[in-house]
Parts: sequence; C-alpha cells; structure tokens
Amino acid sequence: MTQIYWGQGQDPSALKVATKCVIGIDRDGTINEDLGTYVTNRKDFRPIENSLQAIAMIRNKGHKIAIITNQGGIAKGAMTQEDVDDVHSYMFDLLGQAGCPSIDALYYSASSHKDDEFAKPNVGMFKRCEKENPHIKFKQGFYVGDKLSDLKAAVKIGARPILVRTGYGSKTEEELQKFTYQKLKKQTYIFNNLWEFAQAL
Repeated sequence: MTQIYWGQGQDPSALKVATKCVIGIDRDGTINEDLGTYVTNRKDFRPIENSLQAIAMIRNKGHKIAIITNQGGIAKGAMTQEDVDDVHSYMFDLLGQAGCPSIDALYYSASSHKDDEFAKPNVGMFKRCEKENPHIKFKQGFYVGDKLSDLKAAVKIGARPILVRTGYGSKTEEELQKFTYQKLKKQTYIFNNLWEFAQAL
C-alpha cells in the first residue's frame, strides 16, 4: 500500500492519468541505485527492486516512456559518452528481460551545470525530446525522479512531478518541507518507489 504523509503532497489515490500519456523517468536513484558516484560501467548499474518490472508495467498499460537523465560525469571526465551508451545498452537488455521490449526515447546531458540548458532542472532535454518525438507531450504526462531538480524540471515543462523515496528521495521529501518549496510540495505526488507509482497508473 502506498504511504504518504497526508497534507504534504498530492493524494496518490487522486492521480488522474490521461490515456497513453508520456511517463518521463529519471535514471539514477529512480531506476537504478544511486551509488553516490557515477555509474561508469555495467557492473555498477544495479536496478532498484522491481523498477524494471515497473517500467514494463507502465509500457503494458499503453503509456509512452522517456528516460531523461543528467550524466554530469562526462563533463568531469569520470566517464565517456561511450561508457554511458554501453550502460544504457545493458539497461535496455535488462528491460527486455523484464518484459519491456522498447521505450520511446532516452536523453542524457553531459553535465549537471546550472547554466547547461540540457541539464535538469533546465528543460532542454525535454524540449528536444518533444521536438524529435512529436507524439510526446509532457504537459499531458508525468516526470518521476528522486531529486529537487527532477521535480523542478517537471513543473517547468508542464508535467506532473512524481517523487519516489528511493535514491535521494527521502532527503528530497525533507527538503520539500521548507517554506521555499511550499508550492512545489503541493504539486508533487509521493510514492515509495517506481513500482508503486506504476501500480497507481
């Protein structure tokens, strides 16, 4: 059963879902464990329990899926674009094994700099995704993540923000209690993990 601290976010049972809308999903801390460092190779990609099955469930319910993630380790020299692509190839293999043979889009930024238009909470990746995939409209969907930057990006692009408590999610939930984030808190639906969100769709 989904747990939420009532009065501190939207009621998950009131979730209204458009048919075949887009579900945008963050990667580190949402799909796979956030190790506190960069996922530079396949062995470091460790799926959170039932996260891959959750994506398969979302797909089987007829929704579009776009994975959008900051990969700031590229700009810092911790990994190359080829490293990231190989990790994503491995992730796609695992998704296939979990019953999700395809998604609609995957975009990642090479940095996490605030002045990088493609790095969350900026929405360059989202806009590019919509431009290159005209069937995707984030204003009709959701974006799921574990950090404030994910929630802020969701609001900026017009998607409904979903916070999961995996990764940095619990710390983010505490941050949402600050007066500064009062408006963002009211807009946010909170779930324990991606699996619980998928069940609620």
